[in-house]
Amino acid sequence: MRRLLLYSFSIFVAVLFVLGYAVSAAQDKAAAKPDFEITASYIEACSCDMFCPCYFNTHSTNHAGMGEHHAEEHFCRANLVMKVDKGHYKDIKLDGTKVWIATDLGSDWSTGKDSWAVLNYDPSVSAEQKVAMNDIIGQLYPFQWQKFDTDTQGFTWNVDEKTGVARAKMDNGKGEVVLEKGKGDDPSREIVMQNLKYWTAQSNDGFRMWKSKHEEFDGKGHKFSYEGTNGFLITIHFSGHSKASGSAAGR
Repeated sequence: MRRLLLYSFSIFVAVLFVLGYAVSAAQDKAAAKPDFEITASYIEACSCDMFCPCYFNTHSTNHAGMGEHHAEEHFCRANLVMKVDKGHYKDIKLDGTKVWIATDLGSDWSTGKDSWAVLNYDPSVSAEQKVAMNDIIGQLYPFQWQKFDTDTQGFTWNVDEKTGVARAKMDNGKGEVVLEKGKGDDPSREIVMQNLKYWTAQSNDGFRMWKSKHEEFDGKGHKFSYEGTNGFLITIHFSGHSKASGSAAGR
């Protein structure tokens, strides 16, 4: 009888151990599952020469003698036009969400000196999607701009693979990016830069070299226009956990 009791107790302890392990594994799996996950594509251009110096240096390009700039200046004025191909934030669906970020990263990445950004949502983006995207963008671009504004302007987003032209344009005519596909030595192969991280995104499909034919922005007290400068297309994959603040990018 004593042996039977000991045997039964051993089985009971083993069952408790297995159940405890299963519950712990389930909890770990739930904790590891991201709150948000997006695949997003960009039409992007900036004032710098190809290719973006911000990915390789701590300061921006010296634009001395560039158009209206008569003194030695370091800056990176850019339009980052994002379209979420597929994504979610908790139970909020983000497919088709469009965001236009106009910015100047300033003269020193480490301090954000002279920097600003305008976060513009297409009117089709709902209030709950804005809250979700504010959190995602804030984590994707963990940058402290000295001046930050938001806006709501409609815009188009289109990449024509056949003609090799990508275009994003604000409905009010105060923002536009036109890219042209770069031509490599082998016309059958696209020029793509691989093995380079895009901000904090976990992965991307490569920087597709589509040079900027024209980019401009005019809003919230900021205005710029450039031709023949840096541009690229890129699709990123980004996931993470909610910060629960609903704060805007870099704020």
